[in-house]
Amino acid sequence: METVPASQKPQVIVTAINLLWASLAVGLVKMLMDFSNLTAVAPAAFTNFVLIFTFALIGFLIFKISAGRNWARITFLVMFIIGVLPTLPIVLGEFSRSAVVGALSVAQIGLQVYALFLLFTQPGSSWFRKVLPA
Repeated sequence: METVPASQKPQVIVTAINLLWASLAVGLVKMLMDFSNLTAVAPAAFTNFVLIFTFALIGFLIFKISAGRNWARITFLVMFIIGVLPTLPIVLGEFSRSAVVGALSVAQIGLQVYALFLLFTQPGSSWFRKVLPA
């Protein structure tokens, strides 16, 4: 197995990072389009706190994944797995309110799935096992 030098980020990692940033941007657009529904479900202050915290956490993880931190890649995967199944009924509800919001949710999930695929398959996964100089 060939290791990639720490200073050289493989193109698949760059692509995966770009997909994750695009997913976050899609989530922001989707949130703005569906904000009235979000604030109807919970108080606005709580909703704003959760949204800001979530976007900050995901942005932080993407930044750390881009820096080659394996723990961030695994944390993102675990959060995705925990979150995707409960999200499916929510997506169906989004489609009943707005086809665009539902389609954005499907696109967001697709972007994340493909990014995770790139991060956890070769050659991307070997970059996270890089050997640091002694």
